[in-house]
Amino acid sequence: MSFELSTLFAIGIGYLGILFGIAFITEKGWIPEKIVRHPVVYVLSLGVFASVWSYFAATGNAFRDGFGYLAPFIGISLAFLLSPIFLRPILNLTKTYQLSSLADLLAFRYRSPWAGTLTTLVMMMGVMPLLSLQIQAVANIVGLLSPDASQTTLALSFCILITLFAIFFGTGKGSGRERHEGLVMTIAFESLVKLVALLLVGGFAVYTGFGSMDAMDQWLREQPELLRQLKEPAAPGTFQVMVLVFFTAAVATPQMFYMTFHENNHPRALTIASWGLPLYFLLLSLPVLPILWAGLKAGSANPMEYFTVTLGMDYGSELFTLIGFVGGLSAASGLIIVITLALSTMCLNHLILPVWQPTAKQDIYRWLLWKRRLLITALIWGGFLFYYMPSDNQSIRAVSNIGLIGSLQFLPAIIALLYWPRGNKKGFMAGLAIGTAIWFIFLVLPVVAGTNFVTLGGLNTREIVALSLVCNVAMFMLVSVMTRSSKEERISADICSVDNLRRQRRAGLRAASAEEFISQLTKPLGERTATREVVQALRDLNMERKDTRPQSLRLLRSRLEANLSGLLGPAIGHDLIDRFLPFSSNSEPGTTDVTTIESRIEAYRSNLSGMAADLDNLRRYHRQILMELPLGVCSLGPEDQIVMWNHAMETLTGLNSDEAVGLHISEIGQPWYSLINNFRSAESAHLHKQTINVHGSKRYISLHKAVIEKSASQRIRQDGVIVLLEDLTETELLEEELAHSERLASIGRLAAGVAHEIGNPITGIACLAQNIRDETQNDELRTMARQIIEQTDRTSRIVQSLVNFAHSGSHNKTERRREVVSIAECVEEAITLVSLNKKGKEIGFEVQCNADARLLGDSQQLLQILVNLINNARDASPPDSIIRIECERIAASVQVSVSDEGSGIPDELKDRVFEPFFTTKEPGDGTGLGLALVYSLVENLDGHIDIMNATERQDYPGTRVILSFPCYDETTREG
Repeated sequence: MSFELSTLFAIGIGYLGILFGIAFITEKGWIPEKIVRHPVVYVLSLGVFASVWSYFAATGNAFRDGFGYLAPFIGISLAFLLSPIFLRPILNLTKTYQLSSLADLLAFRYRSPWAGTLTTLVMMMGVMPLLSLQIQAVANIVGLLSPDASQTTLALSFCILITLFAIFFGTGKGSGRERHEGLVMTIAFESLVKLVALLLVGGFAVYTGFGSMDAMDQWLREQPELLRQLKEPAAPGTFQVMVLVFFTAAVATPQMFYMTFHENNHPRALTIASWGLPLYFLLLSLPVLPILWAGLKAGSANPMEYFTVTLGMDYGSELFTLIGFVGGLSAASGLIIVITLALSTMCLNHLILPVWQPTAKQDIYRWLLWKRRLLITALIWGGFLFYYMPSDNQSIRAVSNIGLIGSLQFLPAIIALLYWPRGNKKGFMAGLAIGTAIWFIFLVLPVVAGTNFVTLGGLNTREIVALSLVCNVAMFMLVSVMTRSSKEERISADICSVDNLRRQRRAGLRAASAEEFISQLTKPLGERTATREVVQALRDLNMERKDTRPQSLRLLRSRLEANLSGLLGPAIGHDLIDRFLPFSSNSEPGTTDVTTIESRIEAYRSNLSGMAADLDNLRRYHRQILMELPLGVCSLGPEDQIVMWNHAMETLTGLNSDEAVGLHISEIGQPWYSLINNFRSAESAHLHKQTINVHGSKRYISLHKAVIEKSASQRIRQDGVIVLLEDLTETELLEEELAHSERLASIGRLAAGVAHEIGNPITGIACLAQNIRDETQNDELRTMARQIIEQTDRTSRIVQSLVNFAHSGSHNKTERRREVVSIAECVEEAITLVSLNKKGKEIGFEVQCNADARLLGDSQQLLQILVNLINNARDASPPDSIIRIECERIAASVQVSVSDEGSGIPDELKDRVFEPFFTTKEPGDGTGLGLALVYSLVENLDGHIDIMNATERQDYPGTRVILSFPCYDETTREG
C-alpha cells in the first residue's frame, strides 16, 4: 500500500490550514474567552513536549528497553507532580519579573549577561538537532507512505508553512511579553490530535491486529522471549538517568519553559497541570506496547519507530494510516513552532541586544519585531539545513536525544536558584562550562563525527552523564564558596530563594515623579517608547500618574525593570534602569521597607507552619491592636516616610491608610505636617492641647512620641519615631459648654437684679403715662401715652424673657400668654420699630404676607423674634438693598421667611450661630445673644427655625431665615 504524494501534500496543507484557522479565530476573539483561558487548554498546550520521542521513538524504546520506555513519561510527570516546590516558585518569579526563558531567569538570578549568553549557546547546541529531527521525521514517514516521492520537496514545503505560522501567530503582537492565545489554542489542538490519533491507532492494534484484548494476551503468552525482554531490567542507572533528564527538561528546554511559564494565564492553571499533564502522558504511554506488538505480529519490515504510521499499511487500512500520519505531523509541527519562538527570544535578548541595540530615534517595538521574525526564520531553516546535510540519520536522532541530556547541565543552577542563595555567577558559569564540555566532547562529538576522538576509560553513556553532572555540581559549589557574591547577586538571591521573603530595596530615587521617569527613559528609548512603558507600568500597578510617594516610585521602578526585562532581556533592562533611574547617592541598599516586609509576609503566610505561623499570628494580633487604638498612631521611618497610619488617624485627618503609608511626612498637607513635624523635632516627649484649624473649625490635639533606636541588624533598620495624637476636641467643647452654663447662671443673677432695678423706673413711667392718658383731652398726647404704656409693657416682658432664658435656657411655657396673633400685623409693627432707628442704613422692605396667616401664642415674643431677625438682616445688608419678608400658609403650618442681600453665612458657621455669645460682628457691635434668644422664643412658640443662603450667587448670596409655626384656625381654637 502506498499513497500519492499529492494526497499526502494535500492532507498536510489542509491540516496546517486548520491550525492557521484556529489561531486566526482565537486572535479575533471568536472563541469565547472562558474556553481560550480554561486550564484544560493550558494543560493540553503543555503536551507540546510529546514530540517525536513520544509519538515515534517510544515503540523502538519499548522494544529495546522494555518497561524502561516509561522513563521519559515518568520524568516529565514527576516534575509537574512536584510543581509546588519546583515549578510554582519559578512561575512566581517569571510573572513578577517578566522572564520569558531560562536564559532570562539565570541572567536575572546571577546578574550577569554572560550567564544568559552561555545558557543560550548551550541550548542552541542541544536544540538545533532536535529541530532537524522533527523535519526528518515528517520526511521519513512521507518516504514510507509514498516511496517514489521527493522527501526534500515535502520537507521544504513543511518548513515554509511552519515559518509563516510562527511569524504570524508567534510575533504578531510585536513584543515578546504578551501571551499568544492563538498559538496556545493551536498547540492545545495539536496535542489533542496526537493523543486521539495515538489512542485510535492503539485501539486499531488491539481489535484489528489481535481481535481482542484476550487474543493479545494469548499471543503474548506465546512469545516468552518478548515477555522476558519486556520485563528484563535495564542496565543499572539507565532508567534513573532518563527520569532525571526528562525531569529537568520540564524547565530546561526552551519549549517547556515558554509554555509552562510564559504562556501561563493563571496560577490555578499550573495546579490543574500538576495532575492533568501526568494524566495526559499516562494516556500517551498506554498504546505504545499494543502498537509495538501488533507491528511485530504483522511482521512489518518498517522501522519500529514508525509503527504508529505504518501499522495501518500493514493491516490494509488507509484510514488508520492517515490518522497516524496526521498525528505524527502534529507532533513535529507543534514542537518546531514553540522551540523557534522561545529560542528566537533568547537569541535576541542574549546574543544580539548586548552588542546591537536600537537607537532612541527608532521604533523599538518594530525593530524588535523584525529581528525576532528573522531569527525564527533562521532557526527553522537552520534546522532544515542540518537535516539536508548528508549524514547518518541515526546520528541525527542520537544527537537529538543527547541534546535533551545536555539540558541536564542546568539542573544544579535551577535548584541553587531556588534553594541555595550562596551560589554566584562565577560558580554557575564554571560548573556549566565543565559539565557542558564533558557532555559535548564525550557524547556529542562521537555521534556527530562517527568516531571517538577522546576515550574515557570505556565509560558508557549513563556514566558519562553522571560524571558530567557530578563535575558540574562540584565545580559550582566549590567556586561559589571560594568567591564572593556581588551586592546585586545577593539581592537577586533573596528575591529568588523560596526560603526568604522577597525584599524591596528602600532607597531614595533621583526621579521624583512619573513624568521624570519618562524624561529619563526618553534618552535611551525615545519619548514614544518611554511614555508607553511608564504608562503600562502604572497600569500594571493600578497606580495614578500623579502619585509621587517614595514607596510608589520604588514600586514603579521595579515594575519598569521587570517590563523592560521582558522586552529587552533582564541584563539590558537592569542596565537601563540602573543608568537612567538610579537611586540617590545617600540610599541604603541593605535596608528594607517595613511595609514591604509586611505585605510579603501576608502573601507568604499560607506557606508558614509551626512556630513561624504562631509568630505571624502574634504579629497580626499586635498590629491589630495598634490599628484599632482610639489614639491616632503615626509611625515614621528614618527618612520621615510614613510606615503606619491607623484607623484613628484616618478619622482624624480624613486620609486613608493606603494613601498615607509611603508618603513623606511633608506630603500629608496642613495643618498635620506642621503639627507632627514640629513635635517630632522638639525635645519634649509630650505636648498638650495644641490648637489647630481644620476646615474652619478648631481642633484640640495632645501629642506623645517615642523614638525607636537603630536596630543592631544590618538588614533591616527600624529606627524612626512613633507619634500618638489624642483628639481632645469633644472634651474641650464640653468644658466650654460648662463655662457657658456658669456664665448664663451669672447672667441670670445679674438679670434678676437688673430687672428689679429697671422694673421700678418702668413702673413709674407706666404710671405717669396712664395719668396723662386719663387726664388729658389732647388726642395726640393720649396716643403718645398709649404707645409709652405699650413699650413699657414690652420692656418688662423683654427683661423677664432674658431672666427666664438665663435661668432655664427656655421660657416657662406654663406662664406664657395664649392669644391669636396676626403675623402680618406683627411684621408691620416690627418694621415700624426698626425704622425708628435713624442711625441704621437706608434699607427697603418688600413684604408679601398672607392676611389669614395666624398662630396661637404671645404676640410680643413673635414681635421680638421679627425685630431681632430684621435688625440682623439690616446689619448684614449693603446700603440701598432690599429685605424681603414673606409669610404663607402651607398645609397645617405657617411659614415666615426673612431674606437679605448680604454676604451670607458660611456653611461651617451655620451650626454655631444659635450658640450664646457667638457673633460674627465686630467687638462692641453685638453680644452674641440675639439669635440664641430668637431660637429660644421660636421653640417657646412650638416653632422651628432654619438658616440657608438666599440665592445661588457666589458673591453676596444673602441669608434666608425660615420660621415655621403651627397655623391657627377655628379647629385649633375649638380644640
